[in-house]
Amino acid sequence: MPLSHAHEFKGGVEKRKNHTHGYLIGFSFPVNGTDHDQHVHRVEGITIREERHQHRYSVQTGPPIPLPGGGHYHLFGGETFSKEEHEHYFSGRTGKPLGSYPDDW
Repeated sequence: MPLSHAHEFKGGVEKRKNHTHGYLIGFSFPVNGTDHDQHVHRVEGITIREERHQHRYSVQTGPPIPLPGGGHYHLFGGETFSKEEHEHYFSGRTGKPLGSYPDDW
């Protein structure tokens, strides 16, 4: 049975309209999966407020990328959304699995 787990994620936001919104950090939604299947996670949140506004983001990661010695990570990317007249591209990667995975992974 695949193990339920989540990931910490980090990423950056592109500069657009002479500003950026800092660094993305958070946790993915948990799903059941292994290092070698095709499971994906959802990452979402709100950017840091800059220039009197902020943006939301919500995307699905790519499939797992196995790490030497066990564990895996995921890549993600997309565009923010908001009521503003512009968006920002963002991208990043998750860390190793958190949750039901053995501590030595």
